[in-house]
Amino acid sequence: MGEIKKQSINNTFLSYIGAGIGFLIIFIQPHLISSSDIGLLRLLYSFSWMAAIIMPFGFGNVIIKYFPKIKNDSNAHNGVFALLLIIASIGAFIIAAVLYVNKWFFIDYYKRSAEFPNYFNEALLFAFILSLVSLYTSYSISLFKTTITVFLTDIFTRLGQLYLIVIYHFGYISKNSLVLAYIGVFLVQLILLMFYLFKNNAVSFKINWNFFKKLEQKEILFFALLMMVTAFSSLGIKFIDQLMIGHYLNENLVGVYATCVMICAVMDIPFNGLERIAQPKIAYAWSINDVKEVSKIYEMSSRYMFFLGAVLFCVLWSSIDLIFLYLPAEYGQGKIAFYVVSCSTLVNLLTGVNSSVILNSSKYYMASLFLIVLISVAYVGNSVLIKSFGITGAAMSTFIAVVLFNFLKYLYILIKFKMQPFSKHTLIILACMIIILVIISMIPSAIHPFLKSIIGSILTLILFAAINYRSNTIFEINKVLKRFKIIK
Repeated sequence: MGEIKKQSINNTFLSYIGAGIGFLIIFIQPHLISSSDIGLLRLLYSFSWMAAIIMPFGFGNVIIKYFPKIKNDSNAHNGVFALLLIIASIGAFIIAAVLYVNKWFFIDYYKRSAEFPNYFNEALLFAFILSLVSLYTSYSISLFKTTITVFLTDIFTRLGQLYLIVIYHFGYISKNSLVLAYIGVFLVQLILLMFYLFKNNAVSFKINWNFFKKLEQKEILFFALLMMVTAFSSLGIKFIDQLMIGHYLNENLVGVYATCVMICAVMDIPFNGLERIAQPKIAYAWSINDVKEVSKIYEMSSRYMFFLGAVLFCVLWSSIDLIFLYLPAEYGQGKIAFYVVSCSTLVNLLTGVNSSVILNSSKYYMASLFLIVLISVAYVGNSVLIKSFGITGAAMSTFIAVVLFNFLKYLYILIKFKMQPFSKHTLIILACMIIILVIISMIPSAIHPFLKSIIGSILTLILFAAINYRSNTIFEINKVLKRFKIIK
């Protein structure tokens, strides 16, 4: 577990740098480009990812689960790099052909977001690039080379996007060039990721077919197909709201909603940093039937993520008036959506790496079942609530789906594996968070948002530092404070 903590902390540090860049984008972007341009890029990104996640046929998860069997340093792991490239290319051809034949449906579905359908062909190319990024990120994770993936995803791509937004604003590139260059940022990410794998002797175009023929092919194919459905549903919950806003409303409101979601994304940083390294560790623990280790990771993931998520939750809630003060007026209609989405994110953090626990167990097919329920509820919820409540309805639908999804996973793991992630620390964190929110709500509205943000943030840091000192919820924080003699 020590390696998980170390890499998770490193990844979290890089992710917070990326979050800082992300917040810079949140403040700058609405002043440099229109909400419809933001909506166009978000729809392009969301649609392409939905197609991209199907193209590898679930083999990203296969690599993580079965890598302990595939691993072989002497021959670049039996040429799995080339095998993944072939699988993704075949998948891209099939999915692109299916989508292209049904292009008319795509154009009609997004008639209220008129610009988006003009980039249908570019979206297919973007999807192929993203599918390879996803596959080779999973490969890097299996090799426990997670830092580079965090850097490329959270820092490099965001810096690239920020640069494009600035030069587009000053007229150096056209809108068409903006879209192509936006896709190009992720192409460069893919090239850098492949080069990193090459430098670590993980690239070979010589596939050891004899080795792969000896693996449990039926089991792997069944797992891959389930993971394809699982990944599609899992990613769908992240993007379905934006995609359906583009259908029922317009690109402008997609831009407004996406900006609110990006504000909440900072809370996901502890989860992303921990899951990248915890998932292969859980896969290995299950492979040797080390139930105790799985349970330990499950509990610790909930404790760490809920603690850090609660801190960020309180800071954001105390600062949200200040954030919206510096955004264009039209973004104010997304404030309620922010509150709802932030609660959804906190619920997800509270329940830890529950998906990884199920996905890497012998009962992995249950994760697919739960995700199908999730995406179904989200689709129906968005269809009904967006019509009645606009972008707030999209946020409400996401909250309902996320709560139901995590409740089902919690019950299943509790009943089937006799594991649960909660402890006394959960109650301590929850109590501290409630106290802070109550105090924040009592701050008079006449006080300037900047002062409210300062009061709320300082209060949050002091109270959470105090309870961590007393309860030792995350003892690494106390170690750092002791090293700098801040505490004894």
